[in-house]
Amino acid sequence: MSSQDLLIFSLFFFPFCGLALSWLAGTDAPYVPTKMDLIKRVLKAANLKKGKKFYELGSGDGRVVFEAAKLGAQSLGIEQSWLRVWYSIYEAKKLQLPNAKFWHGNIFKKNYSDANIIYIYLLPKGIKKLEEKLPKEVKKGTIIITQTYHFQKLKPYKKLGNFNFYRI
Repeated sequence: MSSQDLLIFSLFFFPFCGLALSWLAGTDAPYVPTKMDLIKRVLKAANLKKGKKFYELGSGDGRVVFEAAKLGAQSLGIEQSWLRVWYSIYEAKKLQLPNAKFWHGNIFKKNYSDANIIYIYLLPKGIKKLEEKLPKEVKKGTIIITQTYHFQKLKPYKKLGNFNFYRI
């Protein structure tokens, strides 16, 4: 392989690897999409509707935020992978969901005092941090939904499969 071929290969290979790693990035949760039928059931069980403020912490490809927006909620996904944020913004425009928004950032540094419903699918380390943080800053009556990994100190008021619902 000539040095010119190596240069051309490098110009395409390394950016591709960077994008792939961005899609898979996640220290508090790997990218594992939830099945759509489950998302719909869970959001309806939480009584999500127009006028509610919904957050998904670690929004992946945006599918939960899109469903929340379709129910009329002001929906916001926060994600640490730029690639997934860009993809979700693109999909929200394509689906014509102006009430579905996405932010790139650290979910542990954001304030959620305006939330009505918060959806979380993270690994235990992230769940533990949020169990300490969220009850101190959300308003009374806020519903927090965890999937697969759950809060250890707070007691759920409802369970649906591997989802727990907590009312603060």
